[in-house]
Amino acid sequence: MRKPNGYGSIKKLSGNRRRPFVFVISVEGKQKPVQYFTTQVEAEIFQADYNKLHFHRSLPAHQITLAELYHRWLPAHTANTNPSQSTLDSYTNSFKHLVPLHYEPIQNLKYADYQKILDSMRKSGLSYSSCKKVRSLISLLEKYAVKIELINKCYAPLLSIGKNKAVRPHHPFSRQKINLLWVHCDEPGVDTVLILLYTGMRVGEMLALQKTDVNIRQGYIRITKSKTASGIRTIPIHHQIFPLITNRMKSSGLYLIADSEGKQYDYSRYCQLWRNVMHSITADGHTTHDCRHTVATLLDNAGANETAKRRILGHAGGDVTERVYTHKGLRQLRKCIELLK
Repeated sequence: MRKPNGYGSIKKLSGNRRRPFVFVISVEGKQKPVQYFTTQVEAEIFQADYNKLHFHRSLPAHQITLAELYHRWLPAHTANTNPSQSTLDSYTNSFKHLVPLHYEPIQNLKYADYQKILDSMRKSGLSYSSCKKVRSLISLLEKYAVKIELINKCYAPLLSIGKNKAVRPHHPFSRQKINLLWVHCDEPGVDTVLILLYTGMRVGEMLALQKTDVNIRQGYIRITKSKTASGIRTIPIHHQIFPLITNRMKSSGLYLIADSEGKQYDYSRYCQLWRNVMHSITADGHTTHDCRHTVATLLDNAGANETAKRRILGHAGGDVTERVYTHKGLRQLRKCIELLK
């Protein structure tokens, strides 16, 4: 559709730019740039809003596409919920799967259009989790569309993504394997596996630990970086791994888990260390995720308090005030963690 005179125009600048699209208006016969954008859709949204604000006009018969809806929804959603970077990345990746529908008017999209995308994802071998994230994004977009009165029906609750089949089922460590780890605890990296098995930390949380996050005198570890808000928590140090933690505190570098030169491990480097440890105890089938599953299983078998268990593992649940550090709360957590034998 040809835009009216004085509506402004959008141009794509040459070269490798972070924001290559520019919205320009004519001022005294010369084009003046108003704002720069990453995508053309963002530029078109700004153009429409600019004309409504300054000239009280919009394009006739304009229909909002799924792409425009997404770029309008995202700033409003992030302002209200303050999501983590991993959540934002998830939205971006999920939106890419909806590419065939990007320029379809949201009013025209039906159940079959969305279901075709999800069916295609499953046929191409993408995980249940990926499909679930796309369905979740569709649900959020439809709710926003209802809110701004673009549609009056949501199809997300009707969408099917099949059954979840675990690609790598979790297997808890047996007592024999845990005992074998203690036998080999002086070998490189074995202590890190034992730390995971007696704290319930995620690997990323352990690798991000700085020595300032460890309180040796009061005997607890403070998780300050985690994938979820519930992951920010305090974990008492089990008496059996206390010497391992103390020994790590004496090593060089800022981070608790570091190599001989004091350099922090990234995830890929640590996975190689993990594989070496698993090979040494003939447990090659175990993954890093099995540690948290082992902790949860052992605590369940020992009859641990459910709230304390969830707080140790960093699972959502319970009132926010329950996760705030108190001496009484730390005693309860220590009682729970000491159930691990």
